[in-house]
Amino acid sequence: MFLGGPTASGIPVYLPPIPVTGQWDFTTGSLAANIGSDLEYLDGASGLTQAGTAFGTTTFFEIDGINGQEALVMKVPGDLDRNIGYIMTHRISPNGGGTRVNQYTLAMDIYIDTTGPGAASLWQTSSANNTDDGDLFWQGGNFGQGGDGYVGTGQFTAGAWHRVVAAYDMAANPPVVVKYVDGIFQHNWTANQSLDNTRRSLASTAILFGDGDQDERRMMYVSSVQIRAGRLTNEEIEAMGGPTAAGLPLVLGVTVVPQPSLSVGRTGDTLTVTWPADATGYVLQSAPTVSGTWTPVAGVTGNSATLPSGTGELFLRLSR
Repeated sequence: MFLGGPTASGIPVYLPPIPVTGQWDFTTGSLAANIGSDLEYLDGASGLTQAGTAFGTTTFFEIDGINGQEALVMKVPGDLDRNIGYIMTHRISPNGGGTRVNQYTLAMDIYIDTTGPGAASLWQTSSANNTDDGDLFWQGGNFGQGGDGYVGTGQFTAGAWHRVVAAYDMAANPPVVVKYVDGIFQHNWTANQSLDNTRRSLASTAILFGDGDQDERRMMYVSSVQIRAGRLTNEEIEAMGGPTAAGLPLVLGVTVVPQPSLSVGRTGDTLTVTWPADATGYVLQSAPTVSGTWTPVAGVTGNSATLPSGTGELFLRLSR
């Protein structure tokens, strides 16, 4: 899959690491995974979820293709019932310094039906049995949850295909969920976020489209779902762009620009900190500890700053 087709230079010796731990494109008419573990029906074989789930083409379901192209999709039933959902075993180890998965990125190509309740659950993380409220919802052209959660451009409209990405980092300061729709930034969602928060972080499994409150669901069509270890950068999410009939990309075409480094020189009791002249747009910051509060350094001239004697122990970094 990652080797691609033949090239004049031969077979590559090194393949870049791909942090995708789960991907489901529904091309086999089942819950089988393209990468990782198969999805499972929340209420088991022959339950309500399986009875309402269907697989087929966009033409078969009489909905728009993705960018005008026919695509294989899964229809998600819209019943207001806590038995409906799909168990995802994501295979990401606890991270971010907590006991749960605090840093991950969820992406999906999805079509929300035009009728039904005013909100529809996309993601359930706080209850393994789906007995409480969902934790990420579509609502009114945006997506999120709770107070200050539904900030965005209104681009996530019902009755159309969209690529939705939520990049979680509960270890950040402040903890944040970065939200994008179709490669367009929506919001740095920081309200009600914290390390190991069960509504934002993951246990060993999570539930797609589950809502234990049984009041916020709609019929949906989904062509691709992906989960990655770690929070993608904004540039990487933008590189994903909008939905495609081919599904979510595994490799992101982002050029990594090396970060400038600091140089420190000492003259007597003063330290001079410099960085390359072509590294523009950076702010020199300092903090008493790595996990402390980072503040701009005073007295910066161009790409240089002089720290007087008696400054004490400091950590320095460049930030945009």
